[in-house]
Amino acid sequence: MAKLTILIALVAALVLVVHTSAFRSSEQSCKRQLQQVNLRHCENHIDQRIQQQQEEEEDRARKLRGIKHVILRHKSSQESEELDQCCEQLNELNSQRCQCRALQQIYESQSEQCEGRQQEQQLEGELEKLPRICGFGPLRRCNINPDEE
Repeated sequence: MAKLTILIALVAALVLVVHTSAFRSSEQSCKRQLQQVNLRHCENHIDQRIQQQQEEEEDRARKLRGIKHVILRHKSSQESEELDQCCEQLNELNSQRCQCRALQQIYESQSEQCEGRQQEQQLEGELEKLPRICGFGPLRRCNINPDEE
């Protein structure tokens, strides 16, 4: 019985070591991938989306004041290209955890340019939509804003 207990303890320790080693390897792999991937297209897409939302809000405010000038804005081919390239970049990352880290990295760089909490919320919202728009569904347990954890 004592030998069985020791054997179980050794197997459990071995499993823990293997799991920890795999997690560390996964983290290092993600860091390497994030250094290699260019997230500029994602940042550009998010900037365009936030700017578009602000223009739409300004347009609604003009309408409420009775001003008839309406800005009709269609998605340009450049916007579509930025989104396509952004999705390709995110898709190159081999795990949801790494994709989440990429979105957090974009948030950290872009949030510095935000003027107020409303823009930060728009930024978070656009980043949360990105995985669904790119076709790989919502990221589970991914908090875009790491300050809110």
